[in-house]
Amino acid sequence: MRDIHLNGYIDDEAWFGDEITPEALHGMLYPDGEEAHGDLRIFLNSYGGSCNAAVRMFDDLHAYPGSVHIIVSGTAASAATVLAMAADRLEMTPGSLWMIHDPGVMVWGNERDLEEAVRLLRACKESILNVYGRRCRKTRDEISAMMRNTTWMDAGQALQEGFIDGMIDMGSGILNAAFSHETSLADAKAKAQNWLDRRRPIRGASASAAASDPQASQSPGTPVIQLQKRLALITPTKR
Repeated sequence: MRDIHLNGYIDDEAWFGDEITPEALHGMLYPDGEEAHGDLRIFLNSYGGSCNAAVRMFDDLHAYPGSVHIIVSGTAASAATVLAMAADRLEMTPGSLWMIHDPGVMVWGNERDLEEAVRLLRACKESILNVYGRRCRKTRDEISAMMRNTTWMDAGQALQEGFIDGMIDMGSGILNAAFSHETSLADAKAKAQNWLDRRRPIRGASASAAASDPQASQSPGTPVIQLQKRLALITPTKR
């Protein structure tokens, strides 16, 4: 069995150096272009990111011919929970956290643009519910309500609610202590919020460039037309 460690934000491209991209994951699944071999055990610690990238990674993992065992060690928040649903067996260590919420976007435009963004957000949420429904035993309406309320869960609650298959203890002999992470709820919330906060300068700079030069390139996700390409970003909702 091969071990893979996924630690970072999920995005379509690498901007800050701490992202997990679909291309990077594919390279880990099929190193040096080789055919897949053997089963996988993936240690996941991610505070979320791009829904579009997470769905691509879900599909890649789901298509992997071997068995995929994902262990959340630290945090699986937002888009990371979508990726995790591809596991044949999904477990969390006792000190880990799980978070689901409604997708969100940063967008500018006219009334029609904003209406289109709302439609895309609703479509994004429906796609996420489709993924959660493959494993979770709760009704679609119940999961939707949990997403709307931005629900944080420890491993015990995530198991009780049906999002994971089990809890795995450090004393089981399966895990190496060096790969197990624990985090506080406050720290996890702050790092999930960081996904939104740190992207604001990119979008702001792009908007300024566009104002002075209509031909200036736009950063991904700023105008609504880009949302149609990337679908939507899952970001924490301030309440």
